[in-house]
Amino acid sequence: MRFQVRYTAIIILVLVLHSCGDGDNIREVNRGILGGSSPSLRVVMDGDKTVAFGDTIRMSVAPVDPDLVVESLELSFPDNPGLSIAATDSLVVIDTRELGGGKQRIKFSASFTNGETSNRYKEIDVLSPTPPKQWNFEVIRKYPHDPKSFTQGLLIHNGYLYEGTGNYNETRIRKTDLVSGKVHMEKEMDGDIFGEGITIYNDKVYQLTYKSSRGFVYNLDDFDLIDEHVYNTFTTEGWGLTHNDTALIASDGSSFIYFLSPDDFSELGRRKVFDHNGDVGGLNELEYIDGKIYANVYTTAKIVAFDPATGMVSDEYSAAGMVDRADATRNMDVLNGIAINPQNGNLLVTGKYWSKIYEVKPIPSKAS
Repeated sequence: MRFQVRYTAIIILVLVLHSCGDGDNIREVNRGILGGSSPSLRVVMDGDKTVAFGDTIRMSVAPVDPDLVVESLELSFPDNPGLSIAATDSLVVIDTRELGGGKQRIKFSASFTNGETSNRYKEIDVLSPTPPKQWNFEVIRKYPHDPKSFTQGLLIHNGYLYEGTGNYNETRIRKTDLVSGKVHMEKEMDGDIFGEGITIYNDKVYQLTYKSSRGFVYNLDDFDLIDEHVYNTFTTEGWGLTHNDTALIASDGSSFIYFLSPDDFSELGRRKVFDHNGDVGGLNELEYIDGKIYANVYTTAKIVAFDPATGMVSDEYSAAGMVDRADATRNMDVLNGIAINPQNGNLLVTGKYWSKIYEVKPIPSKAS
């Protein structure tokens, strides 16, 4: 996401974008607590630690010391703060549809009848039961794009293209004509602001920033600043931004997406994005389209589409072969920027310091 890559890396990027091809077990955990000051817990899971999303996880939890009796047992989930389970006995049942996918950590907090307590952690990999469908892009049309724009957010609203850019001393929000590239309105930010994703919700422009945890709200008509809020993410950073009917949806470069309140950027919930291999990280610019979120995967020529309710990836798109050598610029950086053309449903994609916006139509990959 962040900084302009060297010229040699740019050549590699262009070559990639121009020429790449379509492209019954019982597992027992019995570890003592560090320092040996608390009783050890034994966690036995029915089956392997890797499970498919939609499966039910069953585990038994008991103290290693047979003389100890568990009085209460509570499960919490560091990667899913809104979920907790109080177990009535040593058998724990977890629905993965509630837990979420990807690598999930579980904290077992036990209290014993003798007054002692113990905590244990366990990791479980929850994977998609099917791999995502593979797609390539057919270029339908090209539009001009300012090669000085370090693209962080891209969208179409009421017939105009809105773009948010990044880098210190280069951050701005623009309203332009897609076909001609003419700038109708622009707001430049202070030099200490590194802009990230933008979205338009209820006639306001929302913007994230890279490392400052500052979220800005602007008037759509004139880009005047209305409000500013602080947000928190796993990486402490802001990357991509979109929205559904009720919430802002943000990425932070990890495999998490966050549902944020439009009122104050407070977290309403989060999900991990995952596929049949596990966590899908590097999530960057976002676009919400027909119930799915499309996300650039940072430093790759790949876009993934996933269900925001579950985080499970359904489709994977390769931009390899999309960029002509003649369209390449010396400072050309990574693929970043997804919008939807409301006239025909095609995707609009571009990148940081790219000279073109590409209108593309997904076509099935020959390799799929």
